[in-house]
Amino acid sequence: MDRQRISVIANLWREPYSELAYVTRSIAAAASRWATVSIHVPGLSSSEPDGAFDLHGAERGDGSDWLRRLSPDVMVIVDTMTPEVSALLSKRAPRAVFSLSALPPGLDPSWRRLSVVPDETAGPSVSLYVPINRGAEQHRHNGFGFTGYLLVLSGRSGDHDAPPTEAAWLVAACHDADVIVIEDGVASAWRGRALRGSVPVDSRMDLWRLIAHANACIDLAPGRHVARECVEALRFGTPIIVPHGSGPATLHASRGGGITFRDPEELLEGAESLADRDARSSVSRRGQLYADGTYGDPSSFVERLRAAVVGTTP
Repeated sequence: MDRQRISVIANLWREPYSELAYVTRSIAAAASRWATVSIHVPGLSSSEPDGAFDLHGAERGDGSDWLRRLSPDVMVIVDTMTPEVSALLSKRAPRAVFSLSALPPGLDPSWRRLSVVPDETAGPSVSLYVPINRGAEQHRHNGFGFTGYLLVLSGRSGDHDAPPTEAAWLVAACHDADVIVIEDGVASAWRGRALRGSVPVDSRMDLWRLIAHANACIDLAPGRHVARECVEALRFGTPIIVPHGSGPATLHASRGGGITFRDPEELLEGAESLADRDARSSVSRRGQLYADGTYGDPSSFVERLRAAVVGTTP
């Protein structure tokens, strides 16, 4: 039986801090289990190896190189549908087109959004596999001699003399709590309005250790495609607190027993509620069951992706 053919057009493939790049790489890897996958990177002048895949370049201009590679029987997955990419695909009319981001209006109505979190309004969806290393639960981060802190993922970049506003609320109101703020690759510990120290976060394992030993993970800027760090926290049994209306993170909080907030009062109430050991334990179990069951099985992810993509093609 011939394998399916999938071309992934990845505008952000080489962006190391892009959640969409992470999602695209995960989709490509899962699809390679049952299809022949090729990766096309706009603006890349020549082909080059990248791990399990070779990246195929396309000259800027009329895109003739892409048109030659994209045969009519191929299925295409695009990370984000730019005007240039949509124009190329309209000329070639591949077998099926899926976008990992919202589709602009006015495009071919047969093109579909492929969501990586359950979304009844976005067309076919799969639940992305989000890996963690359970070894992070065994040992705390070497830079801090305590656990049970409030971990704040700020989403800010650059140097700052003060913690983000939400972290400042926590530091001011929770006098006896340790608050660790991660931003721009550095974890800074605050207590009683004082900075106790800072350590670098050099690897994903460093981040996982900090997440796994927190009393709660407060993600102020969760990713808009899967909210990766929120899922990782839930898989470690760490409850999450996220801003109201923050996309997939809100879904994770709703289904995994987490907390959403609109203002300082709701944030502080949420953090204080998790200070109770029994209440936190209940929320922790619920979140871990949800995250492991939905995002913790790579084999199921492969099959869900195949059903979503192949099942919707002509």
